[in-house]
Amino acid sequence: MALHRDAAGIEGMPLQLLIVAIVAGITVPVVYAGLDAYDRGQVETRVRGEAFPLMRVAQQYPLARGGAETLQVDLRGGAFVPLLYLRIGDHGGGPYANVVRYRIGGEDERFVLAEHPTVLMAGTDGETLALGPGTYAIHLEVVDDRVVVSVTR
Repeated sequence: MALHRDAAGIEGMPLQLLIVAIVAGITVPVVYAGLDAYDRGQVETRVRGEAFPLMRVAQQYPLARGGAETLQVDLRGGAFVPLLYLRIGDHGGGPYANVVRYRIGGEDERFVLAEHPTVLMAGTDGETLALGPGTYAIHLEVVDDRVVVSVTR
């Protein structure tokens, strides 16, 4: 009821809404940037955490002169940051034969290198095994002088 008697009440409302819009406009990008950075770190940690066990298994079986193992791998992206791909190995003698490469949205390609001992890895067709986002069962097996990597899902 007091609103009808106070003419300044109607004039103050648009000013208050303008202030709220300005404050929201300033804080939303900052909050989004923080969530994006957090999500990027989580995806990076998850992918590297999945790549290192693959490399360790790939290195231990050639030293043992044989063996095989299937690992569950979680390659899901985050809420704000996608995982674009993960590539394991290369064609025989290729430059990436001992490397797991991956790329997270908006960043350069990253590498996890298998050295000491160096292990040659490739898919069942002798080429790079390329994976997109998702969860996989990855089978690693020593065949001749290389580790053959396949998806068994």
